[in-house]
Amino acid sequence: MRRFIPLLALALLALLPDALHACPVCFDPREENRQAFLATTIFLTLLPLGMVAGTGLWLRKRAREEDERDATATNETDEGSGPR
Repeated sequence: MRRFIPLLALALLALLPDALHACPVCFDPREENRQAFLATTIFLTLLPLGMVAGTGLWLRKRAREEDERDATATNETDEGSGPR
């Protein structure tokens, strides 16, 4: 019975697609407005994804630079502490 209620609600919502529109302005019949809403939606979807990817690439670059710096410092220390 518990599974039946969500399935029934989903079926009713699927039968009433006009009631599901969140923003009636987004479905403007003018092509220019539809294109503007589509372009804005794409931009606002890709912007945070690009920011996350950019931050990840920057952190990766910084980690590699730190690893190279540590490796260089270790090599210099090892060379200087050898037998005399």
